[in-house]
Amino acid sequence: MFWVPLLLLAWVIAGVAGLRLCRAAVREAAAGRDDAGGGGELTLYEAAFLSGGPGRVADLTLVAMARQRRLLLAHTGWATVVDPRGRDDMERTVIGAIGPDGQSPIAPVRKAAATAEAVRALADRLVRAGLAVPEGDGRSVTE
Repeated sequence: MFWVPLLLLAWVIAGVAGLRLCRAAVREAAAGRDDAGGGGELTLYEAAFLSGGPGRVADLTLVAMARQRRLLLAHTGWATVVDPRGRDDMERTVIGAIGPDGQSPIAPVRKAAATAEAVRALADRLVRAGLAVPEGDGRSVTE
């Protein structure tokens, strides 16, 4: 029976610590929203970059265009442009990487789109917002 008061004490300590953590998180979120000017939502491209880097942004663009039937992705590994008008910089980059013939293998398109200026601009925006680390910063996980 001696462990029951110790268990209750542990619950109280855990509850107080959790409450303090939640209050601190709410304060930080409110302060971050004030500093950012109210635009705290990520775009789909930004979320893709944060979850997988430039390659994920290229993949997202290809798949999104294919779902809208503006680009055909064949099981043979080729991409074919159906609608040559890009709706944003990333789509224009993919269409430009496919080339004037309107058809290209997917691998070079992914590589060209991942290294394009539109992705670098996206990365720069995320670095300025404090959500990403600049490329070549020299930091590692072990430091």
